[in-house]
Amino acid sequence: MLAMHKSFEGMPIMSLQSGGKLGELATPIIDPRKLQIVAYYAEGPRIHEVSVLHTSDIREVGPLGIIVNDADEIMVADDGLVRLKEVLDFNFTLIGKQVVDDQKKKLGKVIDYTIETDGFTIQKLHVSQSIMKNVMTSSLIIGRAQVVQVTDKEIVVRSAAVPETTGLGQLVNPFRRSKGSLAPE
Repeated sequence: MLAMHKSFEGMPIMSLQSGGKLGELATPIIDPRKLQIVAYYAEGPRIHEVSVLHTSDIREVGPLGIIVNDADEIMVADDGLVRLKEVLDFNFTLIGKQVVDDQKKKLGKVIDYTIETDGFTIQKLHVSQSIMKNVMTSSLIIGRAQVVQVTDKEIVVRSAAVPETTGLGQLVNPFRRSKGSLAPE
């Protein structure tokens, strides 16, 4: 199922074991190498330390919220989470990131993104253009397949422009006589 990232902010985390609310989702933790949400920060009255919920521990996304097995799925974000620590050190945020094409033309900034809830991969980037460009065209939606590179400063996507391969001067019409031709008219 596809869902907008903003719909996950503040979503309740529900325990399958107790049936109660454990907390709420906060900021996503994004791995820029895979363009995937690997975890979310978790907040709530029962959570007293900086804690995370790995997306692999989420059983289901439903109308009640995020459903997990039990409270043990919410872990304290410390040095014991080795693989997650590496991603946390990137300190990567997607919202507000500049988007350019592979010819360095600025396309705008990311204002939202679409998530596929089975693997929590980011499928589409919603890009807001400058005011002048926005008057002529609507905002851009860029698919995951178009992303070429993700850096600290920008996201590089494939250009929509198709390069011209042959110029008109290089085309030869075989039905037109050339000036020095001896063929009869």
